[in-house]
Amino acid sequence: MATVYKRGTTWWVRFQSGGVTIRRSAKTTRKAEAQAYLQRLLDEAAAKARGDTPRHRFGEAVERYFVETSIKPKTRHCYGSSSRALQPSFGPLYLDEIDRRVIADFVGARKRTGVTDATIRRDLAFLSALCGMAMRWGWLETNPVASFSKRGLKESRPRTRFLKPEEFERLWAASSPEMRPPLVLAVETGLRKDELFGLTISDVDLPRREVHLTRTKTDSPRRVPLSDRAMETIRALLNAPGRPRSPYLICNLDGERFGDMKKGFASACRRAKITDLRWHDLRHTFASWFVQQDGDMYRLSRILGHASLQMTARYGHLRTSDLHAEIEKVARKRAQDRLIAVPTEASSGPDKGTA
Repeated sequence: MATVYKRGTTWWVRFQSGGVTIRRSAKTTRKAEAQAYLQRLLDEAAAKARGDTPRHRFGEAVERYFVETSIKPKTRHCYGSSSRALQPSFGPLYLDEIDRRVIADFVGARKRTGVTDATIRRDLAFLSALCGMAMRWGWLETNPVASFSKRGLKESRPRTRFLKPEEFERLWAASSPEMRPPLVLAVETGLRKDELFGLTISDVDLPRREVHLTRTKTDSPRRVPLSDRAMETIRALLNAPGRPRSPYLICNLDGERFGDMKKGFASACRRAKITDLRWHDLRHTFASWFVQQDGDMYRLSRILGHASLQMTARYGHLRTSDLHAEIEKVARKRAQDRLIAVPTEASSGPDKGTA
C-alpha cells in the first residue's frame, strides 16, 4: 500500500513496484509535498510498467549527479550553489521540459535580481554538465544548454593583478619570518597555493634544480624549474636550525603543513600598504614577470600547468619588446623610403641637352 510517513521531522514515502517495496525520503517537512512526491513516483512507476519511456525530473537528476560523478571539492561546492539557484525555476520540471525558452526565462529572472553575468554563466555550466550526464544515463536526448546562445552574458575579465618588483620587496620586508619563504617561492615558481603548501621534501630535486608535482589542479604531473633565489630559499628551509621532522617543505612548528597563511598575508599587505592583492595574484606575478622579460609563452604554459595556451594568452599584452622592435623597423623603412623619394640636385636641374 502506498503511504507517507515521518522519520523525525522529514516525511518519507513507501510504495510497491513490481513486487518490490520502495522507500524514499521526500526531503520535506510538509505532508502535502510528500504526498505530491509519492503521486509522481507512482505515475512514473505505472508508466514504466506500461512500457512507456520513463521521464525524470530535474531534482532526481541533481541527486544522482552528486552521488555518481567524481568532481573536485571546489567544483562540487560551486555546483552545489548553482543547483540551489536553479531549483526554483527547474525543480518542478521533467528534464525533457527544459528548453531554450525555460533557460531564457531563468536568465532573465536572475538578471532582474542583480546577479552578475559571470554567476549566471556558472549556473548554466552546471546545468550543461547535468544534462550531459543525463544523456549518458539515457534520460535525455539532447543538451538544451548547447543550443542556448550566451552572447548576451558578458564573460568576466580574467584577473591579472600582479606586483611590481619594488612592491614585492616591500611586501617581503613587511612579512613575518615564516611568511617570507612561501612568498619567494610563489613568485619564483608560479605554483598554485595548494601545490606550494603541499610540496614535500621528496618532491624537490635539488641536483636537477626542479620540483616534481604529482598533485595538481589538472591531475597532470609536471616539473617546475627553480631559479637561484628559489634554490637559496629551499636550502634555507631545509637547513633551518630546529626544523621539525616533517615530510613537508613548508611546515608548522609541529611539522604539519600550512593550509594557507590568510591572516599573516593580510597583515603583511596592510603593513606594506598594498591593496587588492590575493595569494593567487603571486602566481600572476610570476607569469607577468616572465612575459615582461621576453619569456616564451609556450614554455610559460608548461611551467604553470595550464590546460591550454589560451589560458596563458591573458599575459600576452604585457610583452611589448617585440612591438617596439617592429615599430623601429617600420620607422627605419619609412625614413629610407623618404630618402629615395627626395629628388637629387642633378635630376632636378634643367636638361643640359636643350637650347
